[in-house]
Amino acid sequence: MSRKSRYGASLRLAWRCAAAAMLAATALAPARAEPLKSILFVNPLPQYPAWRLIGDCIAREAKAQNIPETESGPTGGALNTTVMMQQVQQGIANNVGAIITFPATDGFVPLLQQARDAGILVGTLYGASGTGSASQVNVGANFKTVGEIMVKAVAARPGPQNVGLMVQGPAGPGKAFSDGFAEAAAKTPNVKVVAVVNTGDDSNKALDQANALLIAHPEINAIASHMGTATQGATAAIKAKDLLGKVVMIANGAAGGGVEGLQEGTVYQMMMQDMCGAGTQIVDALVKIDRGEQVPAELEVGVRMFGKDGVQAFIDKGWQ
Repeated sequence: MSRKSRYGASLRLAWRCAAAAMLAATALAPARAEPLKSILFVNPLPQYPAWRLIGDCIAREAKAQNIPETESGPTGGALNTTVMMQQVQQGIANNVGAIITFPATDGFVPLLQQARDAGILVGTLYGASGTGSASQVNVGANFKTVGEIMVKAVAARPGPQNVGLMVQGPAGPGKAFSDGFAEAAAKTPNVKVVAVVNTGDDSNKALDQANALLIAHPEINAIASHMGTATQGATAAIKAKDLLGKVVMIANGAAGGGVEGLQEGTVYQMMMQDMCGAGTQIVDALVKIDRGEQVPAELEVGVRMFGKDGVQAFIDKGWQ
């Protein structure tokens, strides 16, 4: 065989080997997972504006990705973990593709792990102090960081700042927030946590608890909360006791009286987050997980403190 013939034969052999390798690689590549079949969002407070916004943005993103989505949640206007857990259990029984919820207490952890064991994807919103540990992705603000951000805002006020904290409860987001706030306050020369009260994230309890703070601790000149449901009760208590200009609220969110409080002076500053972005992010993350893609276990949303200026522009973008 001539040198030219041998060279041609070698090229043909090399091409055939390369082609075979390509075919083998294609055959061995994992098949693309079926599209996420459905999403159940168990909304903790479907009637509260911030959670309503999240729910609407979850629904919009699911529709954009052609994924059937349903929403459930307590109907009484207050956080009801018993109802939420029952609805998560129903989602497990129905074998939905993914469950999204707010893990309000430690009791959600084994329940959401049960969902994962059944092959259901799990995403949590604002899980804190381990409550989101059973999820594949947790989206939301770090409430410890929220406490630190609020302390920075309070510390900028002149003179001693004696703060009463209104929190959801002694565990989960409430604990993360109060721990973060207290630790940050201890590093300042003028911020001190005087007392902490729990409302269960129930707006109907906020006024009574705010009054309790102000009666038991007349030295309080600031009230801070990680819950938007606390704002109206706290600002109403400030006005009812004729403490406008003497006591201020550091609030969470524009809804539930945040913007009005800024205008009237009962709210000193308020924190806002990209709530719509949180809803969009969690749907996108679950879709990626379903496809076998890597997603960070924790995804944060934008968090900022606001005075009167610039608030509306961010509200228009879906911040609350």
